[in-house]
Amino acid sequence: MEDILEIEAQIAALKERLGKRVCIVGHHYQRDDIVKFCDHVGDSLQLIQQIPHLAAEYIIFCGVSFMGETAALLARKDQHILLPMQQTSSRTVGMPTPRQLENVLADLRSRGHTFLPLVYVNSSIELKALTGRHGGAMCTSSNLRRMLQWAFRRSSHVLFVPDRNLGRNTAMQIGMTSEHWHVLDVDEKGLKPGVDQPLDRHLLLWPGYCGIHEAYTPTMVQDMRFAHPGCRITVHSEASPEVVALADAAGPTSFLILDAQETARTGKTPVLVIGTELNLVNRLRMKFMNQCTIRPLLDTADQCDNTAIVEPVRLLACLQDIERGTAGGIDLTDEDKAAAAQAVNRMLEACGPASIR
Repeated sequence: MEDILEIEAQIAALKERLGKRVCIVGHHYQRDDIVKFCDHVGDSLQLIQQIPHLAAEYIIFCGVSFMGETAALLARKDQHILLPMQQTSSRTVGMPTPRQLENVLADLRSRGHTFLPLVYVNSSIELKALTGRHGGAMCTSSNLRRMLQWAFRRSSHVLFVPDRNLGRNTAMQIGMTSEHWHVLDVDEKGLKPGVDQPLDRHLLLWPGYCGIHEAYTPTMVQDMRFAHPGCRITVHSEASPEVVALADAAGPTSFLILDAQETARTGKTPVLVIGTELNLVNRLRMKFMNQCTIRPLLDTADQCDNTAIVEPVRLLACLQDIERGTAGGIDLTDEDKAAAAQAVNRMLEACGPASIR
């Protein structure tokens, strides 16, 4: 295998030769050896909002396939979205299949309940298309609060797919309580038969969760406070409500980054504990090491979303394909693209000026 320094040198040289024809974007969860080659780094919403404004012919999307598909919805006809790694994320446990979600919506209608669906950005193009056909919208962790408010202006009943923790935490932000929501009990076909469920609640939540953020427990928070008296603890809003209640603050990736910057700038606390993906925590730790001590809430290999991580050799191969003229791109069916575009456009109309061409 080629030495990593040689691979990085080839990436830098190719990127310079290709010039403005190529733009590399990457999620915050990528490692530093990819981030340093990215023209834009951000969370899901920040990255997809960039797409319509990029002039490049080829956009290399360093993230999971779900995000790349959304970028492809926003790309112009003369643009190509490339994924160095065709990977979906293993972070979300319990993601529904389109058939499951369709069956649940149909079953709810048969019982006299019409729900407007909201689907998380980290979901397949098929789920986004299904949501679009039912009048719903896409959302991200950073805009779910606004999108829940958008949805409730249009319907008194909303179904959020798939993250139960993110759904509950955000619902509480807009004044809802556990009496207003219900986490669905489902099987591989849809609603679990023979189970009495309060399906008339204003908010129904799919029982999925993030495997990384679900791992945090109240005991971990308490142990950190004992080990580092006076520390500040922030967690991603995909953590359980019990963990969020014990933390000093919770929010999406963009919030965690801004909070780390502010904590380092003000020097109000010498130790900041962050509960989110380990690659990001380590990057923040190095960036602010001379201003404050940053620690992960849980330091383990399981805290890295490895399926979303692009290896430098894969990025190099992507650039080489572009130079040779053999690069393809994400190919979406016209039917799925049209329906999914409705879901994405509804979100962008509610959250920003970007729109699908």
